[in-house]
Amino acid sequence: MMMRCIWPVLMLLAWVSRGGEPAAATSTVPRQVVVASWNVENLFDADDDPDNPGDDEYTPTGWTRWTEPRYRHKLTNLAEVVSVLRPDILCLMEVENRRVIADLAALTEELHGWRMPVIVHRDCGDMRGIDTAILSRHEPKSVVWLKPLAIQRDIIVADFDFGGRPLTVMVNHWKSRYGRKKESEALRELEARTVRAEVERRIKDNPAAAIMVCGDFNDNIDNRIPLEYAGFSTNEAAVLRDGALLFNLSSTLPADERGTYYYAQGRTWNSFDMINISRGMLTNGLPASPWQVRPETFRIHAPPHMRQENGAPYPFRRVGTRKGRRVYTGYSDHFPLVVTVEARP
Repeated sequence: MMMRCIWPVLMLLAWVSRGGEPAAATSTVPRQVVVASWNVENLFDADDDPDNPGDDEYTPTGWTRWTEPRYRHKLTNLAEVVSVLRPDILCLMEVENRRVIADLAALTEELHGWRMPVIVHRDCGDMRGIDTAILSRHEPKSVVWLKPLAIQRDIIVADFDFGGRPLTVMVNHWKSRYGRKKESEALRELEARTVRAEVERRIKDNPAAAIMVCGDFNDNIDNRIPLEYAGFSTNEAAVLRDGALLFNLSSTLPADERGTYYYAQGRTWNSFDMINISRGMLTNGLPASPWQVRPETFRIHAPPHMRQENGAPYPFRRVGTRKGRRVYTGYSDHFPLVVTVEARP
């Protein structure tokens, strides 16, 4: 049975301002909202949490020899990227706890002046000890956590309201492909059905709803589960004409430029990371949502310095080994996505 947890009004503010007071969220009504989505790959602090067995690798005595300086080094790298993306809403995957999100917000503001004081997060009880979260410049009006099974990660559904223009952002991190294929596919299928049911319910209530479904789906954009069970589509005409549920913005890029994650063993690029939008958010979508997306504003952020230092094109996550152990000093094994959402004239 799917668990549904609703918080009517959520104000989880990161303690990023000086003097111990929570920083206030941005109160002005924007005409543009930048939304980014990023799997930051195992963002753990260096403390050993006895209630989180998944963090044992990321401690000073774990096999990664994860220390506070290494944690801070990774945070500095992430903060640099966030400051370039300049998101109003940042969807995050693979964060250990509230502290690492607050640390990222604080460092981004300290080093680059980009302020994101609102945190949406709860401990989802994942066996790997990683959660989904939102870091934002704006407070959501309400938040719903969807959890198809107790063993799965939360699907966050955050409802924002910008001066009477509602925008729903859903954050996903579906089951990885690790383990038995049939079992992992069954869990992703359940997550896909959960997303679809939520989107269909909302569009039934409001056909012009502005909904963005973001995250790491551990399936490519042309795979069966996203297309058949979640209702994602790579065909804009099908979304406009044939009633497909959501349009996948990655499909606007050339096929050889859609990769966000590189599977080294198979030497293949994967488009696991996606941002999907409801029909009304297309510039010619009807009924029109209060927000629209111009596909040309969507991009995968993959500058040269975020790629492997040895010249390989895939994401820069580590530099070799030290004393026989892998040393993580890069960014992530995923590239982030970013898009600009505009208030419709």
